[in-house]
Amino acid sequence: MKKLMIVLVSFMLAIGFGHAQAVDANNNVLNALATYGPDGANIGASSVVRNPPRPIEGTVYLFNSWNNKALILTTAREKPFELNGNINFNAKRNAFESKIDSKTIFTFDFTNIDKFIVNKRVFKNIYSPVDGGYRIFEVIAESKDFEIYKDYSIDIREGNPNPLLARANDKYIMKDSYYVKKGSSFRKLKLKKSDILKAAGSKSSIVEQYAKDNNLDFKDERDVQKIVSYYMSL
Repeated sequence: MKKLMIVLVSFMLAIGFGHAQAVDANNNVLNALATYGPDGANIGASSVVRNPPRPIEGTVYLFNSWNNKALILTTAREKPFELNGNINFNAKRNAFESKIDSKTIFTFDFTNIDKFIVNKRVFKNIYSPVDGGYRIFEVIAESKDFEIYKDYSIDIREGNPNPLLARANDKYIMKDSYYVKKGSSFRKLKLKKSDILKAAGSKSSIVEQYAKDNNLDFKDERDVQKIVSYYMSL
């Protein structure tokens, strides 16, 4: 544990106003996170990054950079932890990570975390009967009756040495899929009119008319958020 603290204090990247103040601020946050939890249980651990035997194009990370603002809400602390940089979501590992250095990653453990809010996008650890275990999903919309989640995963498209195909290297492909949770039901969802109205139940006709009056597209994620927000107001 002491070695982990030293590594975190020495290497985690900065947040704040000045460089020295920023390093101290971010180190204090990660120092608290590393020791936080019931009975001192860890909220994450460091690991060594090992490059694949041959280069792979693309990325396993959801965000284009690591310079993301995050609020980390824990299960037993009223005030959230804040990180103004150095956090990303690894879709291959289904985990949030921070860089310690070029070869070392700090992986957050969701055991004592309620949710992450990264760039105002909410992520929760939800039990998925489809996968038979917990996964981190992005929360697209929530109401008292149902929730819509987005899952991210990684496929690898194999390269081909044929120069005519112009893809000698393997490539990471980011994939996503939607799910709706309603009561004990948890199933895949397509962003289309019939599926969203099915989730709306007895209010489906009102919701449909609202979408029509406001030119909202059931296939558009942001429009679906507006539709569910209206549903909640009924």
